[in-house]
Amino acid sequence: MSGHGTSYGAVSVMNAIPCGIGSTIGIGLRTDAEFTPSDSVRIELVDRPNLNPRLAEVCARRALEWIGEETEGFELTVRTDIPPSRGLKSSSSVCNAVISAVLDSYGVEKGPLEVVRLGVECAKYCKVTITGAFDDACGCHLGGLVVTDNRTNELILRKEIPRCDVVVCLPDRSITKDKVPVEKYRQLSDRFEKMAPRIEHDYLDVMIRNGEAVDTMIGQPNPLSKKALKLGALAAGTSGTGPATAILAGRGEGKEIAEQLGCRYILTETR
Repeated sequence: MSGHGTSYGAVSVMNAIPCGIGSTIGIGLRTDAEFTPSDSVRIELVDRPNLNPRLAEVCARRALEWIGEETEGFELTVRTDIPPSRGLKSSSSVCNAVISAVLDSYGVEKGPLEVVRLGVECAKYCKVTITGAFDDACGCHLGGLVVTDNRTNELILRKEIPRCDVVVCLPDRSITKDKVPVEKYRQLSDRFEKMAPRIEHDYLDVMIRNGEAVDTMIGQPNPLSKKALKLGALAAGTSGTGPATAILAGRGEGKEIAEQLGCRYILTETR
């Protein structure tokens, strides 16, 4: 019996690499997975022919082990709106969606945090994450504003926030995890530890400060963030380890800001 799973994307409020505490906001970009038991393994990543299907396969196999099911093979189809290696949590979204599809196929119910934690282990195994990305995975699957401790996979905070437009400016290049200057990030651990308590009530400012710090660490100024703020954005900054710029704007204001920035962009919203 076929099963369906869905998860979404997220943007960074505070990067977890420096001190282990991270924060994200869920956005409307979506990943859908379809899983069907079969006699051979067939994996299709729709419109992503150059991506390695290993992560999706590992998630499916680990999910089967988790629920005690066996099958000779399976057909797995993954569709996603989320551009990979841009800081928009594409790997976390795929993990959540694939695991959810396997559970749905066998009629098994698990809590969302259980799904997220298994996905984090799969991402670690496939080396597509530096911290485990528990903050990313929670933002994708739970929506709203989340704060997590990625060292212990603990959800510290999850709260609804006012709905707003999200503009994601997409440069042509991508940044893979093996190119991230991890030690530079960790040198700022004290600075990020001090920002963490402010997230619950001042997440917009933390998002701006985080973006500025990430830009410094990767050695690339981000004029789009500053310009977006001058145009009236609520917050703006490099998401994840980049290179995408995430911009939060009032409802109905995102498109105008994006067009004035002149970047290649995706327009979505928080969720």
